[in-house]
Amino acid sequence: MRKVALIGYGAIARITLERIAQHNSEGQINVSGVLVRKTHEAETRSALGDSISVVTSVEELIRLSPNIIAECAGQGAIHEYAKPILLAGIDLMVISTGALGDNALRNGLIKICKRNGTKIVVPSGAIAGLDGLNSLRIGGLETVTYVSTKPPLAWKGTPAEKNFDLKKISKRTELYTGPARSAAKLYPKNANLAVTVALAGIGLEKTEIQLIADPNVAPNNVGEIVAKGKFGELRVECRGLPAPENPKTSATTALSLAHAILKNTNTILI
Repeated sequence: MRKVALIGYGAIARITLERIAQHNSEGQINVSGVLVRKTHEAETRSALGDSISVVTSVEELIRLSPNIIAECAGQGAIHEYAKPILLAGIDLMVISTGALGDNALRNGLIKICKRNGTKIVVPSGAIAGLDGLNSLRIGGLETVTYVSTKPPLAWKGTPAEKNFDLKKISKRTELYTGPARSAAKLYPKNANLAVTVALAGIGLEKTEIQLIADPNVAPNNVGEIVAKGKFGELRVECRGLPAPENPKTSATTALSLAHAILKNTNTILI
């Protein structure tokens, strides 16, 4: 049996737990605990009942002895919890990959992993094609562009509000074009995939990111990868509905997390 714990109990975590329960008929996955802030402890205990432990410190989560801990709580959770988790010899699954755009943090965590034999696992999130991107990288990638297109109001609470009246955007509008590292730093709740694609491909500075507001894609969030290399070209587009409680995030992000957790229980791995 594989023991799994989660950090956070927002929209992504809730969808993930629902899908794990649905596809875990043989009981190969045991969700042992969920880490939340003290302000959300009572609410989370009420929602989960007695089936899953609810804790408020990373030390308590580690004492539950999971094989892997999945982060569903934003980039701040990586800065706060990744180091003690990996030092404890527990693998960490990361959704908020934008945090890994910080070279010092990423390199420090890599050193811990190499020393302790632990892994940082990155699910595909709300995009497909990372396997093809990895293959082209081995052959020699030349250019990679990732385009994230969302309805205008999905960019609420981001730097885009300073330069655009989101409510008045009526056509495709470019909010940002630049390297992955800056995109993830400026848009931490919207552009985690910028870093995922960059790490799978040609790096944080060479990967071009385009962030687009377009009312015509509603209700979908659209992610597109265009990559060219010595041995071919990759073009992938995913259209995903937003998570019910968080329009900034595609529901497929949670599905990819659930799949990544369930994957190693399969006899045939694809």
